[in-house]
Amino acid sequence: MSIIKDLMNAAAFISLPASVYVLTANAACLIAATIIVIYFYFQIKYTEQKYKDTVQKIKLQQDFFINILTHDLKTPTLAQLRGLELIQSNNINDIEKDELVLQIKDSCRHVLEMISKVLRIYNIENISPVDSYETINIEEILLESFKQADDDAKVKNIEFIYLASGIDATVKAMKNDIKFVISNLLSNAVMYSYPEEKIFVKFERFQNRIKLEIISKGIILSEKECQNMFNISSYNSPQYSIIGHGINLYLCKIITDCYKGKIYADTDGEIYNRFTLELPATNYSEEISAAPVLVSY
Repeated sequence: MSIIKDLMNAAAFISLPASVYVLTANAACLIAATIIVIYFYFQIKYTEQKYKDTVQKIKLQQDFFINILTHDLKTPTLAQLRGLELIQSNNINDIEKDELVLQIKDSCRHVLEMISKVLRIYNIENISPVDSYETINIEEILLESFKQADDDAKVKNIEFIYLASGIDATVKAMKNDIKFVISNLLSNAVMYSYPEEKIFVKFERFQNRIKLEIISKGIILSEKECQNMFNISSYNSPQYSIIGHGINLYLCKIITDCYKGKIYADTDGEIYNRFTLELPATNYSEEISAAPVLVSY
């Protein structure tokens, strides 16, 4: 139906310059009319496509936030209510009651963090960011992030191996944003790694960009999972059952987009997964890299 409609529109537009030529018998008028018609035809098509893209984006956002409400916020809220009902029932002793209160507090704190992240997503997507960035060294942020991801790594007896290359890893950004992204990439690598494995981390200069690569051996991602991991459509994938995981990954994506960077996952399909962050470097000159240094964390 859409093809027929386009053909009818094209025929209508073509008939206009032909009518001009019949009425004026002037080749110059024909050429001018043809150019004007072509211009307006493609302007209309561009506007239609832009409208469709906007509608699609709004639909994805609606689905995303509805899924957050039904999965990430509703589930822990129900658990909190059940915990409070159990306390009210007086069917537990004081020690169990104290432990349950602590769990409810942690759950409430976690929900509050998720609400803050959702608001951050909305603000980045709908409000122009303020250019109040600073020059930061993402290698230093990486070293700080190792400590943050260390608890999850210890549970699975996983070791981080940092291949220090000596390149200048400075970028223009807000430190908290980049730390959030790197910490989540490390946690994601731990999640998909087998126990007692090593996760390799390295920096590279890639033209005018700094590239951070995190390589893990473990549960192999499919091509679809790699494509959707940091996208809004990731909520359609059942592998994200952990509360708040999809919010974190999508927030990583829009933070990276905000800084004109790239974040993505890929796999060799057999042994290794790789999670990559690319950001524009502050200094585009060629760097003389030192020999790699292996550092364990």
